[in-house]
Amino acid sequence: MNDAREQKVATAKTRMAELAARFIERTRHDLRTMRSDLEKVGAGDATALAQIRHLAHRMAGTGATLGFEALGERAAAAEKMIDAWPAGTLPDVRAVERLAAGIGALEAQLAADAGRAGPAA
Repeated sequence: MNDAREQKVATAKTRMAELAARFIERTRHDLRTMRSDLEKVGAGDATALAQIRHLAHRMAGTGATLGFEALGERAAAAEKMIDAWPAGTLPDVRAVERLAAGIGALEAQLAADAGRAGPAA
């Protein structure tokens, strides 16, 4: 009976590691998209800001669920920053710079988290 429980635990750990690796890869892609969308925001595209917010929201929730708490907190901060701007308006240059710094902090945190997640990540 103990062997069956140990097998279940091992299977669950393997599955969580797989999910973490997939999250890290997806988040790398999402961060590239956020950077690209940030350039669009700078060029006057308000819809790109909504996409950045969506990606930050998803990172915050999934990151926290999978144990990437610091990444989730940084993503939530970026989401809140965007939510603070009036709907349908574009942020000024300083606000775009702050958002760019927030995305940079996400990138740095992801690099740290990926390093801790092991070779599968």
